[in-house]
Amino acid sequence: MKGFKFGAQIGTTSLDTINNVIAPTTAAKVYTTNDDAIAGLKAKQIDGLVVDLPTAFYVTAAQVDNSVIVGQFPAPTGADAEHFSVVLPKGSSVTNCVNSSIAAMKADGSLDAITKEWLSDKASAPVLQP
Repeated sequence: MKGFKFGAQIGTTSLDTINNVIAPTTAAKVYTTNDDAIAGLKAKQIDGLVVDLPTAFYVTAAQVDNSVIVGQFPAPTGADAEHFSVVLPKGSSVTNCVNSSIAAMKADGSLDAITKEWLSDKASAPVLQP
């Protein structure tokens, strides 16, 4: 993958992944927004985008004709770990319940299983080994 030209939105973990994991021979093309990066892909300024997997689902389904998700990188761990979030109104009465449910799903492995089934297996997005 080092020989390809990649693009990503400025200030994102996607750009960090290009620079630190892929470490391509050509500097990453940096865009102000994901929409700008998609336009760059369509204009053939870059060979590929690096985005989070849910965004990749949308890009391939609705924004870039004849595009595919090639794969995904292993999830960062430790201090660099990323997390999905649940957005609730400030002061929501269900916050503690939601937090407890997420913690229980993490503890029993069901959150990882759901993530693998619906974000990895269904998209045919194998985990890439850089």
